[in-house]
Amino acid sequence: MMNKIWKSTLFFVFCLAIFLVIKLPTALILKQVELPNDIKLYGVKGQITSGHISAAYANNFPIRNINYEADLFCLLTLKVCYQINYQNGTANISFNPLTNTTVIEQVDVEYTMEELAPLMRQLLVKPTGELNLKFKKIGLNQNKISNINGLAIWSNAGVVGEDINLGDYQLGVVREDDSYRFKLTDRKAILDIDGTGRLKPSGEYLIDIKILTDSGLDNNIKSMLALTAKKTGLNEFTINRQGQLPPHLTSQLLFPEGL
Repeated sequence: MMNKIWKSTLFFVFCLAIFLVIKLPTALILKQVELPNDIKLYGVKGQITSGHISAAYANNFPIRNINYEADLFCLLTLKVCYQINYQNGTANISFNPLTNTTVIEQVDVEYTMEELAPLMRQLLVKPTGELNLKFKKIGLNQNKISNINGLAIWSNAGVVGEDINLGDYQLGVVREDDSYRFKLTDRKAILDIDGTGRLKPSGEYLIDIKILTDSGLDNNIKSMLALTAKKTGLNEFTINRQGQLPPHLTSQLLFPEGL
């Protein structure tokens, strides 16, 4: 009899503890959590199950007007899952505390190139247009990318200082075997593009892009192509590049051990 009472009491205490944690304000919980130095949160409201964050900064890049809602059924699989929607798009995130792995799925976000300017300060030529990211899955292990499958769509492509619109293009990326592989194509744009790329575990990258143009192509676009591509025939250009990514970029990618 006493044993049954103790079991019932322990179960009640466990449920009460879970209930209290769920009802705790997120801002109060965050005060007890040490966030990475490059992550800043502002205007946090709500509970751990749902709420709103006015702005989050990752490496000084702003993510604004974030709404989040937990999927409590996900706890049955020993994971913590959230549905995220914010100013620029949506995503589903799940975290496994036992393996310290994170999976981001159903990503659909859109930015103007102007919004992404803080990430492109080192580029000599600044792009214009819109960037739409559609990823089926992004896997993170120990805060490094371990798996990725999706598309990046560049719409109304152009460059700062030039009154040109090159149309729309897409870059597919997928993790295959021991490499990250890329596929670049146009979406019925001014430039007929067909390209591939590969990033090896060593950080070595290979790029092979073929470009076909119309004979009446704008002179400004021809001049831009002449700076970046090699003319191989009438209205035909190629870009072939081979090089090494800086170590600080390669270190953000997780490759299989032993490769």
